[in-house]
Amino acid sequence: MKNYLNHLFISFLLMFFSCSDTDTLQKDLPVAINTTTKENLEITYTTIKISGEVKSLDENEIISQGICWSTNPNPTIYDNVITENTNVFSETISDLTANTTYYFKIYATNINGTAYSEEVPYTTSSLGGTTWDFLLIHDPTNPNEYYGYWHADVTFNEDGTTVYDEPDFPGTYTTYGTWLLDGNTLNYDLDSSEDSNTGYQFKGTITKNSMEGTYNFGSENKTWSATKY
Repeated sequence: MKNYLNHLFISFLLMFFSCSDTDTLQKDLPVAINTTTKENLEITYTTIKISGEVKSLDENEIISQGICWSTNPNPTIYDNVITENTNVFSETISDLTANTTYYFKIYATNINGTAYSEEVPYTTSSLGGTTWDFLLIHDPTNPNEYYGYWHADVTFNEDGTTVYDEPDFPGTYTTYGTWLLDGNTLNYDLDSSEDSNTGYQFKGTITKNSMEGTYNFGSENKTWSATKY
């Protein structure tokens, strides 16, 4: 019985000091806060803006702070990281993939370890399911519509297909094609049918609600731009 009580007492002491050490360690960690809000959040097809703030609660200096993120929940400093030089910051995370959910945390590290903010998930914009007003410049020296330029409505479907139509002639020039977004570079084949003779291949860059680039017409490259409806 005496040995049992001694063992129980020792176990209690170990648990007490272990908990005390853990509480001290947690207390000595900095504070990391994700300050991203609806007002300062900016999302495009390949970028997401994240804001954060870190604070030290004692004399222990913060030696590293910033943003970590991943396509999997619970990101850490062993995933993707951007290090910041100030305690209050906003950073645009780039080179993301369209229509993809990313998980973000703010982190702050001192000699005792690393603290994390709450996790926030955000999804980059999707081109699928959107319609755009294309302006095709055929001859920049000709101010006349249909000879120098014309408009077209292009719908980008979720399955990677497209529908091209000219609003002034509904149904007359309807054409079905395909699209692929690589980063912020759009590759759009106006007509993907086997007997296609249009030769219209579009390539350009996309931002939040606009894009621009060139398309081939025979051996020539023409310019185009587009705005999202």
